[in-house]
Amino acid sequence: MAKSKLSFKRNITDKLSVKGVLSEDGIFITYIDENDIEQEVKISDLLNAFKNQEIEFGVALKSDEDLDVITSDDE
Repeated sequence: MAKSKLSFKRNITDKLSVKGVLSEDGIFITYIDENDIEQEVKISDLLNAFKNQEIEFGVALKSDEDLDVITSDDE
């Protein structure tokens, strides 16, 4: 049976994000707050609101590198 083209639903999403440095033991994240003060938070404390819930979990690692501009040899 074909799915209806009409859909009426509400989606509520709770989202947590933090950008910082993960401690060597993987327990804490150190980040800079809105007052430019370094803060440390336990990952388990951040995840308490999501206990016993189905979640999506993602981690990204970003690095920047300056590259040399390659010029063409027009002679």
